[in-house]
Amino acid sequence: MLVIPIYESIPYFYVVIGGLCVLLSNTVLPTTIGIFLFFNGANMWQLRSNSRRKDHKVNRIKVNKYFYYYELKPFILFMCGLLLTHWMANELVMLAGVMICLIAILIFCLRVLNRRSRSIV
Repeated sequence: MLVIPIYESIPYFYVVIGGLCVLLSNTVLPTTIGIFLFFNGANMWQLRSNSRRKDHKVNRIKVNKYFYYYELKPFILFMCGLLLTHWMANELVMLAGVMICLIAILIFCLRVLNRRSRSIV
């Protein structure tokens, strides 16, 4: 059995290593491996986050049909932004990629804050 800090950091490790593979590679194979690692870590984070949610089920949005897209949306946007900034040479496209990454980080932070327990004053 793994030590708790190592176990808890595995999804983040996969996401960071996958992102670095995408950013540091100039060929298709390492980029593909990076995308696979990134989404593997994102899926692990999503599964753990859903099993540990403390908000009430009444407050959750009903998304049955597009559940996986909804859950992985910040990760999909972040990867698209990374791919745009790395593989496109146009400055305007790179700026759009950075903005997409920032929007993905905002959505991710809002999800994390929304899923925490709320204290009643």
